Amino acid sequence: MMNSFKIKTFGPIATVMIFLAVQLSVSAAAQMNGDESKEDKIESPIVKYNRLSLKSVPNKSSNGEEITISKDLELKPLTNTEENMASNLDSHWAWPENTLDMIDSYSPFLFRTKKSRDVEEVKVLLMVDSKGKLSGYELLTETDKGLRERIDYLVRQLPKCKPVPGFANYSPETFELTIRK
Repeated sequence: MMNSFKIKTFGPIATVMIFLAVQLSVSAAAQMNGDESKEDKIESPIVKYNRLSLKSVPNKSSNGEEITISKDLELKPLTNTEENMASNLDSHWAWPENTLDMIDSYSPFLFRTKKSRDVEEVKVLLMVDSKGKLSGYELLTETDKGLRERIDYLVRQLPKCKPVPGFANYSPETFELTIRK
């Protein structure tokens, strides 16, 4: 009986020890070669779809923001597309499967006027709260009033984000959406 206990507990411990050893050796090799470690790089994962790109960006202000515990959210299984998008964005929020297709379909509507035809791309920060709801947005591109109003309409049409199962807490997150003509 004691032998089976040792075998069962040794497996997970050995796995963790091997994982840590590999991580330490990769970090040490990167430092010896003069390379930056993964923690030093500030590369944002990005998802590209037709004329769009979406990436997760660091929140501007993280002080006093609400965090939601996973038991307070309705966790549903995600489709493969939603899982891939969340993992590519390195996010605990998943945009519904048809979101990027819907945004891409609005492109002719956004760039339809004479003034907005001169704009090559529009960058928008989308703020998602700790419940997955779009809580606000900020235009990063200088635009005319009409394009701002059409972007506002588009943002109001965006669906609520889904929580990715497996996380203990869900905090607010900001995404940068780039829409090209």
